[in-house]
Amino acid sequence: VAKLAAVSSALPFACITVYAETEKESKGQLLKPNQLPIYCPPPLKSKYVEEQPGHLQKQFSSVRQTTGRYIGWCKDAFVFVKNGITDSIQLGKDAYVYLKNPPPEFLPKVGVITISGFAGMVLARK
Repeated sequence: VAKLAAVSSALPFACITVYAETEKESKGQLLKPNQLPIYCPPPLKSKYVEEQPGHLQKQFSSVRQTTGRYIGWCKDAFVFVKNGITDSIQLGKDAYVYLKNPPPEFLPKVGVITISGFAGMVLARK
């Protein structure tokens, strides 16, 4: 149904030219493939001429080159920040897993370091 609706809505915009042909003309004037213009070799004196860019194309090129540097810088900064956040999240996950099931010698070490830190703060006040 959608296909039929799309075709029927596009018909008023289509320009179709139909040429009638009789069978007498088509049989009498058959062409060989090498006689068709697409199969003809190019002229011997042809040469390639590179097209010169216009004013609008030059302006677009200059805008693209100017903004390309800044876009590249922003892209690099985004990748740097994204990698940093990803690494921080992974470090947090690893720390959570480690602290959820700590090894047996972990808690005594943390206790000694904590008491030493508090003792240092108390002694530093005096």
